This record gives sequence, structure tokens and C-alpha cells, in this order.
Amino acid sequence: MNITRRLLTLSVLCAGVASAASVPEALQGQWEYGSVSPIEYYDTTTGKYAESSGTSEIIRIKADGSYERNGIIVVTTYGCTSKLLTSSKGKVTLDGNLLTLTPTSAYNKGYTCSPSKSYETRALIPSTFTWKLTGDVLVLGDPTGKTLDSRYNRPRSLSASPATPPDRRVSGMLRAPQNHRLNGAAVIACRVDRGCGAEDGSVRFVLLSGAGAQPFTLDHLDATPYELLAWEDTNGNGTPDQGDWVDTASARGADGLTLTPPMTNVSLTLELWR
Repeated sequence: MNITRRLLTLSVLCAGVASAASVPEALQGQWEYGSVSPIEYYDTTTGKYAESSGTSEIIRIKADGSYERNGIIVVTTYGCTSKLLTSSKGKVTLDGNLLTLTPTSAYNKGYTCSPSKSYETRALIPSTFTWKLTGDVLVLGDPTGKTLDSRYNRPRSLSASPATPPDRRVSGMLRAPQNHRLNGAAVIACRVDRGCGAEDGSVRFVLLSGAGAQPFTLDHLDATPYELLAWEDTNGNGTPDQGDWVDTASARGADGLTLTPPMTNVSLTLELWR
């Protein structure tokens, strides 16, 4: 791969690194909140069985910073059942302890007391929460403190799960010249068959800072060849260009290191792109 093509590849990648870097890996995946009981109850005021109440929501956060959110709310009081189904997709942004879900598409449909009184909306309204992550529990709260926090958990298994296969991981060291201190250097793994411009979440990376050689680990990779690259945006302009630090292969206009996970003791060295 010549130096021009390498530049274009990293230029496409840099936007993905900038957006996905704000979503920690521990926050990615599926989160579930609440439940809607399937059991009806007898309403003595009407002499009839009425539907139960409950709230359930699933949020899926992807490595590329996008999300999907689906929920259902069922409220039954005095013989009146109201339902609301919600669905949205969009982008996740983090600012300190604030998490914002900004929809790019949304569809909500519900009714009050009777399906004949239905309504639907497609309003794109961002939702901002405080967030705290402890193990497999994600707590989303109201920044104003007016409502109680909501606890989201990882999916619950309804039956015995098979043994978890070993994680396909690539680990190693990123080295730089002795007088250079790493400052947000990215080690990047791109599937060979999809490239570094893929927007399907297949591009994985980790950011490193510190003096001397720094260890890196890339988890949850597929059993397929990857190209391993490194890049540090020295001048902070968001564009890979001369004067930045890149892996030795990229600096010389060659293909990056190709490997198939799992693999350990991988070594990458940064060179100045001249």
C-alpha cells in the first residue's frame, strides 16, 4: 500500500476513532431495564381481569458510538390500560458523568385506555442522563435529581449457557523513540476483508499515553485476519499527515502488520511520518 493510500485510509479512520473513543468498551453491548409481568389481575371495580403494569427497556450501545433503544410501558388503573411502545436509533455522546442519547430516527406508538385512541410520534428528542457503571450494572439518573435512578443489567439467561469460548485477543507493546512520550496514540485493528473505513463496529482500537513502551490489549476480535496500525495525531488537527507518529510500516508506505487473533507479544514501533 503506497503512502497516499495509507493517508486516505487513516483519514477515514480518524473520524471513527474520534467518535468511538468516547464510548468505553465496558459500556458497549446490551443493557436491560425493568419488566412487564405477563400475569393479569382481577379488578374488583369492573369485575373483569385487567392487564398488568410495567416498564421494560433495552439499550444496545455499539463500538462505533451508535445506539438502539426499544421500550414498552404498560399502565393499568381502574380498568383503563395505556400502552406506549418506543423505538429509536442514534448516537451516544459522553461528557464527564453525563451520557446523551441523540436520536437520528425515532418512532413511538401508544394508546390511552383504548386501542381506538392511538397516537404516534417521530420527534427526535435527545435524552441526557447521569451514568455510573459498576460491573454488569449501569445506573442512569436524572441530572436534575427529580426522579429516581434506573438500574440496567446485562441480559439474563433463561437456561444454562454453554461454556463461554475464549476471547480472541491481541496484546503486545507499542514502542516509541526514547525522547518521545505517547499522548493519545491509537493502536488500531482493522479486519482485512472490511478495511479501516468499515462502519459496522469491526474496527477496534485502544488509546495509549505515557513515557516509554506501553502495553496494549484489543479484545473481542473475530477469527479472521486483521491489519494492525498505530497513529498519534501530534499536531491535533484530526488529520493524519506528515509530522504525526505512525507505525513503522505506515511510515514507509507498506501494509501494516497482518495477524489472526488470538495473539500475544505483538510489537509495534512508532516512527515520525516524514
